[in-house]
Amino acid sequence: MSQTTTTQTATMPTSSSPPSAIAILSQPITLPCGLTLPNRLVKCPMQETQAKGPYFNPPIETFKNLYSLWARSSYGLLITGQVQIDRRFLSIAGDVCCHEGSLEPDTLGLWKEWARIAQKDGTPCIVQLAHPGRMSPAGAGIRPKEMRALCPSEVPVQLGDTWLDKLALDKVLGTPKAMTIEDVDEVVGMFVRGAVVARDAGFAGAQLHGAHGYLLSQFLSLHTNRRTDDYGGTPEKRMKLLQRLIYEIRALCPPPYCLSVKLNSADYMDAGRGLEIEEGLEQVRWLRECGMIDFVEISGGNAEQKHSGLHNSFGAKTVASGQKMKESTRIREAFYTDFADRVMQMKSDVPVQLSGGFRTRTGMADAVHSGTCDLIGLGRSAVLEPEIPRAVLLNPDFDDEGALAKSHVVRGQWFSKMIPVKVIGGGLPIQFFYYNLRRLGRGLKSDPDISIPSMIAVSLWETVSSGLLQTLQRLVAAFSGGQRVKME
Repeated sequence: MSQTTTTQTATMPTSSSPPSAIAILSQPITLPCGLTLPNRLVKCPMQETQAKGPYFNPPIETFKNLYSLWARSSYGLLITGQVQIDRRFLSIAGDVCCHEGSLEPDTLGLWKEWARIAQKDGTPCIVQLAHPGRMSPAGAGIRPKEMRALCPSEVPVQLGDTWLDKLALDKVLGTPKAMTIEDVDEVVGMFVRGAVVARDAGFAGAQLHGAHGYLLSQFLSLHTNRRTDDYGGTPEKRMKLLQRLIYEIRALCPPPYCLSVKLNSADYMDAGRGLEIEEGLEQVRWLRECGMIDFVEISGGNAEQKHSGLHNSFGAKTVASGQKMKESTRIREAFYTDFADRVMQMKSDVPVQLSGGFRTRTGMADAVHSGTCDLIGLGRSAVLEPEIPRAVLLNPDFDDEGALAKSHVVRGQWFSKMIPVKVIGGGLPIQFFYYNLRRLGRGLKSDPDISIPSMIAVSLWETVSSGLLQTLQRLVAAFSGGQRVKME
């Protein structure tokens, strides 16, 4: 069990009775940097896809709706959606970016307003900093057409086996450029700049995105890192970029600034094609023992499946039946919980956050109470039910049987399966969550019932109507003698 020191404010029962699920989740926790989180529920980083080029600054007009909603919903911590560190290389159109002008007064003012909105009700918020590396698609950022995406080594993405898959991947991602030492140095400077912008804006800290096959994960991986210099060739050298970032950020952002790292257990599964499990555990061990990291987030599976071992303390749960789980999903989720268990066997005061599949109050409380993790990450629930901590999970008006996130399956997935190109069809279900994040940004409620075909139709109509509006505005400007007309 984690040895993290906690400051408990919730009323706890006597030693003769087990603590209630709400009491466990309501326990504050003080991180090594001194930052105290009011409870154990964390809003996971999710891409809002609302920023506009060419600078991709924080879109305050929509963030004031989105982050105000999360701010008043009683999370213990908010982690922003991905903030890319280089506007040439985004992971998807609409990513917020920290760029060369972000410390200028006008732009930093936008960042300060974002931090103020997110933290106005007392919940701390940290900024997730990311670089997609070889996962940056053409057209998402401002890089010239001839500029290739970056990777530790020249290893292209493989997704799908048909000639259409290969053609689409070549057009969208292409073969990445193996980074030079100068490229590495530039990336380090950009990550450090992002951390400083978060600090100067008033955020509580930053998280380094080392998961999901992004650039930091690519350096950690034996498959994508085939270098023979100081940044590859041995497990220690594959860690050098991440370690360098931590050292250099900490030199400029000491405590109480919070510094976190996100990893994904699925990245450690395939021997020879990803990160070996023992090497991965040593990476986590270094993070938890280096004295500079305040918590490690691990995502990658569904923590409430029966094989996860989280059904011990609180008995049966009211969980609606979902789709039959694929064998590959079942294997991944078993690996996820086994990996998390081995991480928590390490003796360390650095908390661990598990993100993935938590739905029930009792499952979350059991994970914390049993020492499986210290913090609970809420991702898709924070999109479909953004107020769920205050409204349900920490609300005593709901008993344990009824305190759970709604079971949800994205409708219309048959449509994505009809598309013969995997890189396109396989990405449609996640667009459902981007769509609903944009709804929340406009001050609307999530629409959990919209299907993939309907979502595509709505998005196409919005694109066309927006184009018609801008054309009309330009015509009005022309006939009015060239006066400036505001473009939305």
